[in-house]
Order: sequence, then structure tokens, then C-alpha cells
Amino acid sequence: VGIAGREGRQAVNNSDFAIGQFSYLQRLMLVHGRWNYRRACKFTIFTFWRNAVQVLCIFYYTLISGYSGTSIFEDWIRLSFNFLCSIPVMATGCMDQDIPDLAALNNPRQYAWGRLGLD
Repeated sequence: VGIAGREGRQAVNNSDFAIGQFSYLQRLMLVHGRWNYRRACKFTIFTFWRNAVQVLCIFYYTLISGYSGTSIFEDWIRLSFNFLCSIPVMATGCMDQDIPDLAALNNPRQYAWGRLGLD
């Protein structure tokens, strides 16, 4: 996080996020950081289970087909499966806010809930 100040714009130019004042850092970390952490966790879990379902279908088909080497899915079906299953993840990423921003600002301990497994 780069903060624009009297020293110049070196920090802003070399950072991923830039803010104009140091006081904006609290909202960036406690509100947007918490929401982003939860979204990233949901994305990781959803992607893992989506791929697990696809691999298990292929595995069971391999057992049933007698290890013949034939594919259960055409390549375009597998690609469209990944595309169509990414739509709920994108919707969750755009819409997900578990608690209001003022509640996240007033209770900074909530930031650790996901890390401690209290969610």
C-alpha cells in the first residue's frame, strides 16, 4: 500500500494499492481486506470442489469402461463446464459482503474469524 505524501510519489508508483491519506488505511484493511479475504477463501474452496467433482466423474467412468482410455467428456464440454461454473464465483465476488462496513470498522477482531475457523 503506497501513501501519497510530501516525500513524493515513489511509494505510490511502486505499490499495488495507493491511498491519499494515512487515515484511509484503516478502512482499506478492516473492511476491504476482510471482504477480500473471505472472497478469496470462497473462491479457493469452490474451485477445489468443482475440480474434484470433474475428476471423480472421469475416474469412475474409467473404472466402469474397463480402463479403455476413452474420454467421458469432449474437450469443449470440459472447457464449457469450467466457464459455466465460474459464473457463481464471479457473482459471489461481486455481491458478497457478510457484514456491513460499519460493523467491520467497529469490531476489528472480526478480521481474525476466518483465520481462527470461527466462521
